[in-house]
Amino acid sequence: MNPSTPEPPVLSAPPWVVLRARLLEHVARLTASGDTTGAAVLHALVEGWWRDQTKWSATAREVLRATHEINNALVGVSGSAQLLLLGPPGQQNGVRERLQVVMREAERVERAVQRLQLLRSAFDAAPGDEAPPAAPRRDRNGDAAANAA
Repeated sequence: MNPSTPEPPVLSAPPWVVLRARLLEHVARLTASGDTTGAAVLHALVEGWWRDQTKWSATAREVLRATHEINNALVGVSGSAQLLLLGPPGQQNGVRERLQVVMREAERVERAVQRLQLLRSAFDAAPGDEAPPAAPRRDRNGDAAANAA
């Protein structure tokens, strides 16, 4: 990261985690006040929404993991451009300018990826926002299949 670039802010838990906690607190208050029907209806709605939300979050988290792949490719592009700049091709007019454009644009992509990584870290740090565990794999006989490495 460029030393003159300010550090990005740290994100707190995603708002849907906080919302779920507040809604479940309300369910508890309804139950405590004797409104078990209202509490049951609200609880069912919250849990249905939460199942949908965790699926969405898992998909978003997976998409944001692409930042790692982008960074890997960027290292190759930047490194190759730097090597070319240092060698004989980088001394040629026209080539040097084009390689400098590649370096500048690689830095731009790097900054964008850093912003995405900030969002990814918020997803990864969200308590209780994990997708439900996958069902165990079964073989043709319906028995739990051993994981092949």
